[in-house]
Amino acid sequence: MMSQGNSKFVFFMGSCLLGLLVCFGCDSKSGSTSGVSDQEHEHFPAHWPDSIFRASQRIDGILADPVATSVGATSVGATSVGLKTESPTLTSVAELADLVGWLPILAAESDLGREDFSRIDAWSAQWTEPLRKHALGSGALAGNGTLKGFGQVDGLREMAKGLSEICRNEQARIDELQKRYAE
Repeated sequence: MMSQGNSKFVFFMGSCLLGLLVCFGCDSKSGSTSGVSDQEHEHFPAHWPDSIFRASQRIDGILADPVATSVGATSVGATSVGLKTESPTLTSVAELADLVGWLPILAAESDLGREDFSRIDAWSAQWTEPLRKHALGSGALAGNGTLKGFGQVDGLREMAKGLSEICRNEQARIDELQKRYAE
């Protein structure tokens, strides 16, 4: 049985805790998100893809773009993102580095298995830093936005091919589940 002194102490501590929560909780100005989309609130860059599937498509498009991979190209090319378009328009090596760097985050938001996630994580670790160094040294930030002089384009394309295969298999699995549960 609790004594009267203990119950007063518990009541006092509870009141203090509640008071602290009220005083130091979110205020209506800084905690308000009315009129702000999730992307604006979390400050996603304009070229942030909405899924691992979209990232794979965009990486394929960048690597297939003759301006991005051409040896003699000197222009940055299109910089509009157009997340809703089917054909990616990014040609910036810096943005390609971002996409490759974000792959583990996007994979974690999907239902990919552990093995696929591990492969994607390893690819990201392998390619992000070389792409960023290239962008800083001779790529997008130097003005040409190409993979000219990268020297590892074939390996990067193999990574993109493996990523596309993972995404195709995952999409087929999702389609099968939707079909099975729609019946």
